[in-house]
Amino acid sequence: MKVLIISNGDIKDYNFYKKLIKDADMVICADGGANHAYRMKLKPHLIVGDLDSIKEEVLEFYEKEGVRIEKYPPMKDETDTQLAMLKAIELGAREITFIGVIGERIDHSYANLSLLLYLLKRNIKGKIVNEMNEIYLINKFIEVEGKKGELLSLLPYSKEVNGIYTKGLFYGLSGQSMDLEMPYGISNVFTDNKATIEIEEGLLLVIKPRE
Repeated sequence: MKVLIISNGDIKDYNFYKKLIKDADMVICADGGANHAYRMKLKPHLIVGDLDSIKEEVLEFYEKEGVRIEKYPPMKDETDTQLAMLKAIELGAREITFIGVIGERIDHSYANLSLLLYLLKRNIKGKIVNEMNEIYLINKFIEVEGKKGELLSLLPYSKEVNGIYTKGLFYGLSGQSMDLEMPYGISNVFTDNKATIEIEEGLLLVIKPRE
């Protein structure tokens, strides 16, 4: 099951996300993410969180629409996005896409990268998407679709990443390593309509930026 989680971070171009919404089997809003869903005229399957950032009129609207709402106490260890992810897993998600998780709050944005690690360790596909980026985390292999000339950045998420092999990128790698202290994988370039990245050891962020 494919689940789309909408959080309360920056979302500017709502039309950009139409395909992600169409492809999702279930939509879960993390608290104020429901404000975005409301503006998109989207009825989510579930809203979770402490409900401190959802607008009152939005909450009332979705209550009248019969949307399932799970309220948590504000004094909790998990963020609302983490709660939404855990709920998605509980409901059987095998692939989760997060939107609205990158914004001006660097602490939240950085913490949300760890969502991908949580999913990776449980063999659940995960990615973070906004208007400017697609973000993946791998420990073995990934194939990313793109167009010739588009950019793809590879950044270590562990102290070292060893045995990196790529195909379909201008700056090819054939077994090299990358260090967290001095990454060199920024702004590689697609030479084909897809790129493959394989690593032998470590954790690697694969980021497809849009210019």
